Amino acid sequence: MVIQEPKKPQLCSACRAVTYCSKECQKRSWKYPVVPRAPTHKETCGDNKLHMLRLPDTQAAIRQFPWGRIEPDGTFNLSVAKARFNVFGGTGMGFWSHRISRSSHQDERYLGGESKKTLGARHLDGYDLLQRSTHLDDKSGWKLEPDLTPFRDLSAIGEDKRPVLITEFEEGVRDWSSWYGWRKLPLKSPAALLMDYPLSAYWLLTHTLGLTNALSGAPEKRIPLSVHVLGVEVELNFIPLYSELALLLPYHDIKLTFFGYGARQLALASAANVGVTDSPARRAFKDSNTPIFEYTAPDFLGNGSITILLHGDSDSWSAAFAENDPPDALIASNAGLGSYAGWIDVIRAVHLRNIPFAVTEYAEQSAETQTRASIPGFIAPLPPRDYTIELNPFHKPGQRWMPRIRLPNLYNGFCIRVVSKDEP
Repeated sequence: MVIQEPKKPQLCSACRAVTYCSKECQKRSWKYPVVPRAPTHKETCGDNKLHMLRLPDTQAAIRQFPWGRIEPDGTFNLSVAKARFNVFGGTGMGFWSHRISRSSHQDERYLGGESKKTLGARHLDGYDLLQRSTHLDDKSGWKLEPDLTPFRDLSAIGEDKRPVLITEFEEGVRDWSSWYGWRKLPLKSPAALLMDYPLSAYWLLTHTLGLTNALSGAPEKRIPLSVHVLGVEVELNFIPLYSELALLLPYHDIKLTFFGYGARQLALASAANVGVTDSPARRAFKDSNTPIFEYTAPDFLGNGSITILLHGDSDSWSAAFAENDPPDALIASNAGLGSYAGWIDVIRAVHLRNIPFAVTEYAEQSAETQTRASIPGFIAPLPPRDYTIELNPFHKPGQRWMPRIRLPNLYNGFCIRVVSKDEP
């Protein structure tokens, strides 16, 4: 079979969200689904039109950055942006280390086997946690010029470069512009290309779930917060960046426990004696009560603390982990609730036990499919709840590489509240 180049690509004139190779292909998609049981374009066109209203906001988010080039097809070339700062690569790139692959997740068990796109693109998420006796510092982790770096070691920079106590920052941190302002970083810094993960966690906890906020704690009333972070993979490459939560939530004592395929793979590597004997990962997996990372904010920024633990005994979360020491919430980034069978038991458990649960997803379209069909199907015969979907102001700037689809599709793009603390 010879694949011929489209002679005249067709863009749906109603939603302007999908490009087809030909008029014939467009007509076929209108009546027939791409895969069995999927909706036809006739069924999704109206929703697509609404989703496209988000495009000006998502494009404005990337355009505010000097490095935020939008390609002719509407996408953002993340690899090129990293290369401009000499931080593009696999293992050995500090916090930027990642698999050089278009596959979204390392765990492909539910996708019919390993994608050929990942062959020859090996990188163990969290590799540096095995190879060193200490965590990467700001210089070796960020690999950026000092004026572009959001330091966690604030003693390394002058007072004029340090953030103020968040409760004294009048406009608050509510999007990338305000975070850069609070952090006193120029917009030419590419920090947003990594900080979307910890700041999305912050947004899920404070806004989507409403569990706490910067004003909740006080010197005489510290707030404990225990959170299970599910499905971790790439997060293992930049664990120290979650120290930002201690700065954003003064007088809080936050404990994050990471679960997921990535943590399990790291545990197996540790058990195989990969790396040095006194590495953070080897210490953490030797004793489950030993944190992989700890950080306390300076007194002048509210003395918030964060402790991060890794669960390496299994590659998934189950309700048993909520029995003796139930978490205050569960969160996950780029979850794919309707794509991975491993989420079914999680979704059932949080509904039965009323555990607050929120996630981010790439696209509003897939988020709606999950809340309208996937989640209600997983929990039946329980009644569905009030699931909310919102654009995440801390999504990674730039449209993902999906040139045929023009719908906003972003890393950590949309927040879904699955179960809230106030529901009966």
